[in-house]
Amino acid sequence: MASFAAQQPDLVRASFRKTERREWWLWAVAFAVTTLLLVALFSFVLPGRQNYMTERAEDVSPIVMRGLIGLVFLFDLYTIYQHLLIHRIRKQLLEREELFHLISENAADMIAVVDLEGHRLFNSMSYQKVLGYSPEELAASSAYEQIHPDDRERVQKSAEDARVSGIGQTLDYRFRHKSGAWLVLESTSSVICNEKGLPEKMVLVNRDVTKRKETEEALWRSESDFRSVVEYAPYGIFRATVEGRLLQVNPGLQKMLGYESSEDLAGKHLATDIFRYAPEYQRVADLLIRAEEIKDIEAEWKRKAGTPITVRCSGRRVDHEDGTPAYFQVFAEDVTEKRTLEGQLRMAQKMEAIGRLSGGIAHDFNNLLGVIIGYAGVLKKALGQNDPRCEHALEIEKAGQRAASLTRQLLAFSRQQVLSPEVLDLNALASDLQRMLPRLIGEDIEVSLELASDLRSVKADRTQIEQVILNLAINSRDAMPSGGHLRIETANVTLDERYTWEHPGSKAGSYVRLTVTDTGIGMDAGTLAHIFEPFFTTKEPGKGTGLGLATVYGVVKQSDGYIWVESSPGKGASFQVYLPQHLAAPAQETRDAEPKEKIHGSESILLVEDAEPLRKLAQRFLESSGFHVISAGTGEEALELAARHAEHFDLLLTDVIMPGINGRTLAERLLSRRPGTKVLYMSGYTDSFIAGHGVLDPGIHLLHKPFTEEVLLEKVREVLDMKSDRTSRGTVSAAAEYPVGPAR
Repeated sequence: MASFAAQQPDLVRASFRKTERREWWLWAVAFAVTTLLLVALFSFVLPGRQNYMTERAEDVSPIVMRGLIGLVFLFDLYTIYQHLLIHRIRKQLLEREELFHLISENAADMIAVVDLEGHRLFNSMSYQKVLGYSPEELAASSAYEQIHPDDRERVQKSAEDARVSGIGQTLDYRFRHKSGAWLVLESTSSVICNEKGLPEKMVLVNRDVTKRKETEEALWRSESDFRSVVEYAPYGIFRATVEGRLLQVNPGLQKMLGYESSEDLAGKHLATDIFRYAPEYQRVADLLIRAEEIKDIEAEWKRKAGTPITVRCSGRRVDHEDGTPAYFQVFAEDVTEKRTLEGQLRMAQKMEAIGRLSGGIAHDFNNLLGVIIGYAGVLKKALGQNDPRCEHALEIEKAGQRAASLTRQLLAFSRQQVLSPEVLDLNALASDLQRMLPRLIGEDIEVSLELASDLRSVKADRTQIEQVILNLAINSRDAMPSGGHLRIETANVTLDERYTWEHPGSKAGSYVRLTVTDTGIGMDAGTLAHIFEPFFTTKEPGKGTGLGLATVYGVVKQSDGYIWVESSPGKGASFQVYLPQHLAAPAQETRDAEPKEKIHGSESILLVEDAEPLRKLAQRFLESSGFHVISAGTGEEALELAARHAEHFDLLLTDVIMPGINGRTLAERLLSRRPGTKVLYMSGYTDSFIAGHGVLDPGIHLLHKPFTEEVLLEKVREVLDMKSDRTSRGTVSAAAEYPVGPAR
């Protein structure tokens, strides 16, 4: 009952009040009795009772009567005093009892009293808040019933030791919540002894430490994960004294520096053993001391073998309690390869700019060359072959053609030339070139062919592939100044994943391989590493432009192919060109047996060219052959002329790149007004208006600048003689009005 009352503070308080009310009623009755007695005694002396008192006066002495009255009064006062003391003591006990219950009810810890057999004598209300069990449920169970079976024996042994030694212990164990979940309790026990000093009871203070244990476990896992990250990090992490002596290193730093184990680095000095230059370490150390933290500081280190590497460091300074520097913690990343790649990217960006520049140069330069070559031809005809000055005009024409060839190499180098792809037989092409190669590279170099009989076709620009073979042959000639052997091979090959892995940027698939091998001086690995960088050249001053191999690379890449080279000093070089196989058969080449007659025509042509000298020259060529020509300097002017002239134009001959309206947009607007008009474009380099990735869009006809009179007339006659349904495909959607720059 005591345990039950202790666990029910409201009932305890009610019981106290009931007892107190009962005692107050008893006290009131006693007071009433005493009061009646006093009244009776006073009645002896009251005036109304004089006769009675007189009659009794003889029996009772007045002094004795007064004494009795005083004694009764004193007793009443003492009774009242005693009840006031009892009331005060009960009130204090009640306040203390209420304080105890407030503590036990609101304490976060769970307080319990058990006997030596483990029976519960008292449990604080926090048991119900934390564990969900009511006091009745706990009173009806053993102190060990809710303890985890794996921990029960350990708790019982601890209780037994406490009973024997009289000293409580602290331990953690798992306790089952009423919901079935397991909580971790931290328990502290104290032994209560009886008046004989023998253990009688135990007070247990339990605390729910489940979250703390989970936090500790999470922290342990986090620290373990952090150690794992440090151990397996691909970057170097180290701790060093301010003087530069290594204290701790991770395996990443050991691998970065080429040491067999982390222990080999212990005690190494940064200034002498790690940094390539001691002053550079001092600079980093000074930064750490002054700024407390550094970020992305690059320095030159050296591996164990002495190989230099570029390292990017970030770290901080850790101080002693007195504020003096204790050690440095540094994170180091090997950026050697990254810096190399960045250098290559910068070179590629420069070449991108050079490519755009070369396209702009080609546009203007080809216009000038067209005027030079064209008027040189006019001079030749005007002077006649018997005039000595005709030779001068011929030399001017040859110089213009050589300059045009150089321009074409620049365009090929920057991959901006317009290709005219066709299905080719590389065997036939190589056989044709074999006849002219001895005259080009010299009789002291033997040329042989090893051609595959079942070679597949490829689709590429004939002229450009011929240029590839010629450039490689000329490069081989320069590598064999004393003569040698040049071998050209063809084969069907399949590039697998291993090749594409070894040659980044290539794709697996079926290719035709064209190999040009020489027995020349060869090249070392350093030269091979940069063999196809755009500015690469093996030419000495005065021995060529140095664009040969770069041109080869540009042509092959623009043809969706790949190129690789194998070479060694003194053993020659082998260039392997891979072009995608094409299923169609090559077209049969037809040659005109008879010389062509001069071309004439009477059609009406609208000529649009922003370069006035070239426009006048083209107009002269066309009009001299009978064509009716109306010329304009801009696209806007051409549209105005077309609107003013009622006659129908048979052909629009227009430059592609012009200020304002470009040639493609001009053609679209003119064809929308006059359907059936045929279109022939003129351009000195490829652009996205008429060519995608350097290949003409279907139905588009292009006249390359610079051109001669014969080439101009042949192309004009060819387009005019075509059927209308073929040339009508030259029209495209209005989206082409928005120029997007040259194709790359």
